[in-house]
Formats: sequence, C-alpha cells, structure tokens
Amino acid sequence: MNVLIVHCWGCDCESNWFPWLKTQLEARGSKVVCPNLPNSELPNLNEWLAEIRKTVSRFNKDWILVGHSLGCPTILRLLETFDKEEKINAVILVSGFARDVGYNEMKSFIDSSFDWEKIKKTAKQFIVVHSRDDELIRFEEGEYLAKQLHAKFIVEQGLGHIRGEPYGRYERVLEIILSLTK
Repeated sequence: MNVLIVHCWGCDCESNWFPWLKTQLEARGSKVVCPNLPNSELPNLNEWLAEIRKTVSRFNKDWILVGHSLGCPTILRLLETFDKEEKINAVILVSGFARDVGYNEMKSFIDSSFDWEKIKKTAKQFIVVHSRDDELIRFEEGEYLAKQLHAKFIVEQGLGHIRGEPYGRYERVLEIILSLTK
C-alpha cells in the first residue's frame, strides 16, 4: 500500500499528525510520501499540483490519498487531472471543504466548481472526517463534501480542526487506512 499525505495551509509535512501517521504506516511496510508543498503561507494550486506530480507521476489502485483542510480541495483538483486508467483505492479527507470558506489565500483551489462525476470515478471509496466543533471549517462543509462524493461520513466530537497539539497522534485516520487494506 502507498499513501500520499497532502498537508494544509501554513503547514508542512512535519506539522500536525502527519509525521506520526507516516511513521506508523512505514512501520507496517507502507510507502508514504508527504511532499512539502511550496509557498504554504500563500499557496498556489498549480504549484501544489506540480509538486505532487513531481513526487508521484502516476497513481494506481495501490494508493490511498489523505488530505487535511486545504489538502482536501488539493486532492480533489488532483483527481480531476486523472486519465481514465488512473484509479486509486481510497481518498480520506479530514477537516475539508470544497466551497469558499472565507480565506482569500485559498481561493484558487475552490474558485471554480468541481467535476464531481469525474472525481467519484477515480477512487473505490471516499471517506470524509469532520469534527462538529471545527473552529476553522464549519461542520456543514464536511457534510457538503461527503454528500457530493457519496462518501462515508465520520463525525468527530471535541477535536476542533483536527490538527497539531494535542492531536499529534490522530488514531482515527490510521484505523481507517488499516481497515482499507484488509
């Protein structure tokens, strides 16, 4: 199993629970990539997609994609670039969104509508995880994302935006990934 982790705005691969997840999966024999996407404070969609494709030029059924916050619309835009033969196992979107959430720095990622039908054809399954008390991305955005993707929707309580301390270990995402590989 191969896993791509796409980090969020203002972060890198050493932020939040990303290094913990990478370590856990690698200890189980998985290949894990988490590219440090350029200009994280002032992100640009085309730059982020180019960096991901530089890291993984082509995906296949052995891949699981995991995104957090801005990493979620980044993954959706990446899936829109897939050709008909490029299909993956699963997509896990944590604290994500697909509409304008009021941050100008993220507009290039969501300024046009998503091709939901094409996106849904790229993966066997989609899982959306969102905490009811997310202070940055409203819970309704997670609901919307799950509805558009016909995804399994996992609702968390009391985890806010599911990021850094004290969430350096986010067990749920590891459990989800391990359940997909059985």
